[in-house]
Amino acid sequence: MSHNIDLPRHRYVHVMESAVMRAGSPERTLPCVWWGMSATPGRMFGCHILMESGAVVVDLPLHALRHHPEATQLWRPSDAQRWDAYGWHVEAHEPTYLTGLGCRVLSPDHRAEAGRGTLWFYLDHGGDGYSLEPGQHKHHWVVALENGAFTCIPQDMMLVEESSFTVPGGIIPPVKRQARVWTCE
Repeated sequence: MSHNIDLPRHRYVHVMESAVMRAGSPERTLPCVWWGMSATPGRMFGCHILMESGAVVVDLPLHALRHHPEATQLWRPSDAQRWDAYGWHVEAHEPTYLTGLGCRVLSPDHRAEAGRGTLWFYLDHGGDGYSLEPGQHKHHWVVALENGAFTCIPQDMMLVEESSFTVPGGIIPPVKRQARVWTCE
């Protein structure tokens, strides 16, 4: 695991022009390839992109990226990510079973639906105190939202929709976080 990582696969997305160009417009996006990320404790995850011009831009915040070119609405850091990175070591994983499925994004209090989107991949920390504590460990899922923007949320702030198994639009269950370390010896 390291501070800078490759995405499980590169993605063709768009970046807000104002995030990457001097005097760039906040009302336009530019095509780019999202190929990597970084984790620095106490900061938003950084997104690494390649632009059509050949320029490489690193450590962009997630709220600067869009998966739809016309999604230019204001998107705040707190809309795009719920928790700052809490360690230097992170890895990205794209589980075959879950990637591409729809999900309901929950509000910060876990009591209401705040949006819908599609699961892309998750980030997982390791080697830090939070990751070693069951009640604090989280998978940070990157979700492509219906509004064209992205959000990065912990697994307990989403409900996956899998048509052959889950109940569509069901109630929000009171799932508890794991609170103890399990061993077999």
